[in-house]
Amino acid sequence: MDDKMTSGPDVAAPPPGQRRKVSSHDIARLAGVSQSTVSRVLNNHPRITAVTRNRVLAAMEQLRYTPNAAARTLITGRSQLIGLVVSNITNPFYPQLIEAIVATAAEHDYNVVLGNTQESPRRQMDYLKLLVEHQVDGAILTSALQSGADDLQRVIRAGTPVVLVNRTLPGGTLDSVHIDNQRGGAIATEHLIRLGHRRIAFAGGRADTSTNQLRFDGYRQAMIEAGLDIDPDLVVHGDFTHLSGGITAHRLVTAARPPSAIVCADDVIALGCIDALHDRRVRVPQDIAVVGFDDVPVAALKGIGLTTVRQPAPEMGRRAFDLLMRRIGDDRQGPAVDEVLPAELVIRDTCGARAGGRG
Repeated sequence: MDDKMTSGPDVAAPPPGQRRKVSSHDIARLAGVSQSTVSRVLNNHPRITAVTRNRVLAAMEQLRYTPNAAARTLITGRSQLIGLVVSNITNPFYPQLIEAIVATAAEHDYNVVLGNTQESPRRQMDYLKLLVEHQVDGAILTSALQSGADDLQRVIRAGTPVVLVNRTLPGGTLDSVHIDNQRGGAIATEHLIRLGHRRIAFAGGRADTSTNQLRFDGYRQAMIEAGLDIDPDLVVHGDFTHLSGGITAHRLVTAARPPSAIVCADDVIALGCIDALHDRRVRVPQDIAVVGFDDVPVAALKGIGLTTVRQPAPEMGRRAFDLLMRRIGDDRQGPAVDEVLPAELVIRDTCGARAGGRG
């Protein structure tokens, strides 16, 4: 039987500082079992008895043995690792997403390897290559750029399942989880129009992201349906950063005809706008109303009260992991799944609605 004991000489634990690497053969000799039994213990084989398992584990502890992850991957076909590549870890939207993915992964005995691209296509590709080299079972990306679609396809052809969360790519060939970004941009703009605003600006993020493009499409749709002109001077695309929001706000308020409201592509941009407006003694919402996108935790703080479009980051993270597990399992060839969650407007102070009138 597989867990049959075998006789063999005792193996003393290596002294401190010994450089020779302990092998599974050493474990087998000390435990008095076969090497294949050690392998089965390492891989939680159900046919190993509790007595044998404890004997092997005791030998491992005595020899300070660390299992070789690469060897275990060759045996099981699974590394129990997934990659998670985010676009900007300093953006407060992403920690919520990361926490949900890491917690869900732990429930399935998976560990997460995290990479931060800082919106760099080259860095994204470097991380993807690294994940493939480390034989991750799959990857979740929040950093997808329209210009990086070909790179992702090469990773997929290498056999690594990929799920997109928050962002999408043209063609619909990858599983994705995101909210209805176009509708989100529209409801933010429609709300400002209902409050009486007519000159509404759009403060965008990185132009080659699906999030920015779709949120701008929603803004534009709402303006057109209301019969309002879109002034090109009031549409600015930058980055999803606080600095970019500040630069955009400065540009907007110094325009020949400043806006009375700003729709921002995310909350970080919105907070940058608000800070810059405050520095210029422009009151929010009395002089200019501001609406964000994401509903990051700081948006609800007293003294900020940011009106914003909510993204359910924890739910998005859990759904993305579930989709990835399906691809890692038996459904590798099925059609791509596009999970679209509804957009919800959260009305607070920066739009002026709580004051009962136009911001």
